[in-house]
Amino acid sequence: MQQIISSYQEAPSNIAIVKYWGKKGIQEPMNPSLSFTLKKAFTKVNISYEVSDEELTLDFLFEGKQKDSFIPKLESFIQNIQRLLPYLKSGKLLIESENTFPHSSGIASSASSMAAIAKALADINLKLGNTFINQEATVSEIARLGSGSACRSTQYGWVLWGQTYILEQSSNLYGIETNKMVHPNFDQLQDSILVIRKGAKSVSSSVGHSLMNNHYYQEGRIKQANDNIAKVITALKDGDFNTFSEVCEEEALSLHGLMMSSSPGYTLMAPETLAAINKLKQFREENDIPLTYTLDAGPNIHILYQKQYSEIIKSFIENQLAPLCEDQMVIFDELSMQSN
Repeated sequence: MQQIISSYQEAPSNIAIVKYWGKKGIQEPMNPSLSFTLKKAFTKVNISYEVSDEELTLDFLFEGKQKDSFIPKLESFIQNIQRLLPYLKSGKLLIESENTFPHSSGIASSASSMAAIAKALADINLKLGNTFINQEATVSEIARLGSGSACRSTQYGWVLWGQTYILEQSSNLYGIETNKMVHPNFDQLQDSILVIRKGAKSVSSSVGHSLMNNHYYQEGRIKQANDNIAKVITALKDGDFNTFSEVCEEEALSLHGLMMSSSPGYTLMAPETLAAINKLKQFREENDIPLTYTLDAGPNIHILYQKQYSEIIKSFIENQLAPLCEDQMVIFDELSMQSN
């Protein structure tokens, strides 16, 4: 008799404050990183698994359409996780995925996609009668093997990934949720995303990480990230937005500095990125309002601020910064501490 097991799961996108940049082994980070998950930007996945003794076959649909270009990445991912999920050596797998945020909007989808897929595959494993000693950690580890930053999207809120002396339970293999350490000042953190440029990044994350292998500043970067983890965790505990802001901006600009000083070097910011940052700094100084920004490996900007300042900051964004964005696209999102 045909046995089909299904699982529907959701996982949020995340934005790193201390950046993961450079990896070793199989998707292990050179340095620890810390991120928070977003509320409106998440991936929905439904996976159907048909039990069979035949070699595994795989189909993938994205927003209802066949997406064969993603199959090789998924096949490599499944090969990497078969030691954790042996049932994936055989059977038929259908993965259906969709995002709540627009494609090419500047929000990284690999983290939320791989996290949602990892959660669904682990859930099917559970329904097949298999268990892990630590389900949460193993699901995060499975996600990491698909996309490094995905291990920070299997849980909600603030998540730390990478070994650090600050937290004894930290690991290079999976992310750990750190919400209990965070001051209420950060509970309603807003993230307004300036989509300066739509479309795929000019340099893939894999290429970017590989450039750190022989980077002249590799040793200094590892020390900087470890120092900034200590600073930002203390700032989050104390509700210290000023120190949080300093770390955000140092990390954002360091990431781009590392790309520019790699060999070959890449410039990922656009002229509008710099113009927006300058306008943001001027607005902050003139109005004495605590807000900060961060960047991923691309030209788009995440503006972070407390909810109590939303009205004045949103007005500033719409009037002064939206014109710098492609099609004036701004996504207003916020920290998510739990599933939708």
